Amino acid sequence: MSSQSVDLRSAFAAALIGKAREEHAFTLISVDSKTSSHVEQIEAEYPAYFLDLGVMEQCAAGVAAGLASCGHKVFIVGIASFVTMRAYEQIRTVLSHENYDVKIVGLWSGLYYTFQGHTHVPHEDISIMRSLDNVSIYCPSSELDMRNVVDLLFAERGFAYLRVENPFLPARMRAHGGESLELGRLQILRRGHRVAILSMGRCLFGAIDAAELLNDKGISCSLLNAIRLWPFDETSFLAVLKKTEVLVSVEEHGKVGGLASIVSELLVRHRLDHVRHLPISGSSKYQNNLSYEDALDSFGLTGVKISKAVMQLLDGRGVEQAD
Repeated sequence: MSSQSVDLRSAFAAALIGKAREEHAFTLISVDSKTSSHVEQIEAEYPAYFLDLGVMEQCAAGVAAGLASCGHKVFIVGIASFVTMRAYEQIRTVLSHENYDVKIVGLWSGLYYTFQGHTHVPHEDISIMRSLDNVSIYCPSSELDMRNVVDLLFAERGFAYLRVENPFLPARMRAHGGESLELGRLQILRRGHRVAILSMGRCLFGAIDAAELLNDKGISCSLLNAIRLWPFDETSFLAVLKKTEVLVSVEEHGKVGGLASIVSELLVRHRLDHVRHLPISGSSKYQNNLSYEDALDSFGLTGVKISKAVMQLLDGRGVEQAD
């Protein structure tokens, strides 16, 4: 990666070190991810705050529950597909039910690990975690988002999931502005009236590119960033949709249970018949051995392909979706 890149893993570790220096106590549990999560500096500078359990996701959930029951704030860091699925029973029965102050950090979510094969691509993690009680789900897309999310996780007690997709951020993706600094609210990056594009995480930048292309064609386009994906900000969402013709949801997740499902549920519940929903997502049938860029292109998650799909829908043509 370019030396001009910012890495969300390093941003996460730096935010935790900042909290340690401010004398905020926590325990970071690493499950076979000390190097890949960039948390070695925490182990070096604050060894009492660090615990490496190796390939023991279920055990990590149990240890976290024990520590949290004694008043500790605990972070579990691991690869998203493993930390959410291997330990699901323990997460559900103990961490979620008791609403312990435990934050699960799922690394390499989304499509980045497609080249590693099906086992490493968590196209169900949002769906899995959203089904649990007492959970908040965050999906930062910039270094600033990450710092703000970590601040909030220290300010609030309770169970949460922090989803980290492709962590490498080129210079143009380092920051983005918005109207709301409240992480529980949808961040409005652009206001329009005909099309609204809703996204989060790394695929937000494909959505940004698509919004710019559509506006260049004279199609007024809103752009929304769901830093906190769950519980979902219904109030801001419904306000934006009052004058919206087409809603586009863009996510690096499978078709079931993620962002597309969240907004579909809301459209049905509030009977928003005037809005056409265009879901752009991954699939439950990910191809193997693709680079990250090829995976994004394959599932239509690039700015060019998102804007093309919107134009086809507005022109009355059918939109092809990935299987």
